[in-house]
Amino acid sequence: MKKSILSLLMAASVFAACNNNKNASEDADSMANVSEDGMVMVEKPTVKSGEYVNLSTGEKVYVIPDPITGVAIDSITQIPIEFYYDPITLDTLYQNGLPVNNMLVSLGDGKYKLDDMKIKIDSDKIKIKTDTSKIKVDGEEMKIKSGDEKTKIDGSEMKMKSDDGKVKVEDDGTKVKPAN
Repeated sequence: MKKSILSLLMAASVFAACNNNKNASEDADSMANVSEDGMVMVEKPTVKSGEYVNLSTGEKVYVIPDPITGVAIDSITQIPIEFYYDPITLDTLYQNGLPVNNMLVSLGDGKYKLDDMKIKIDSDKIKIKTDTSKIKVDGEEMKIKSGDEKTKIDGSEMKMKSDDGKVKVEDDGTKVKPAN
């Protein structure tokens, strides 16, 4: 019993621990961050201006977000870039700024497409499926299923459920309920 409660508290601390951000880069790419007050913050993917590699041409480009659509475009040609590579973080990014590492299928001649078996994007809805987990993002809500563990993040609220019990993080604190 003590082991179950300890594992729940450890899991809760991963999601709700304070993050002092002293060594964190402001431009670090991530889908979820822990704020200083311990709340999990989910960011919508966005295009960050900078120097990248266009996957279709293999050339260095300076990417900016299109002022109207927000998708990645070449700053000089103003042509949209579907997939690009960040040589600093080693991430492959989709035109909306979403990291799609290991989720592309090469069609040859510098052409790529998202692996339909792993990722689907429809407007602000994103579904990602790997061998061991599923992630679903729908606007402000994010659901993660990995093995026997389920996590739901909705705004400033987080719920986690596993065989060991449940953890709920809200504005008024963290609640832990061990399994019976």
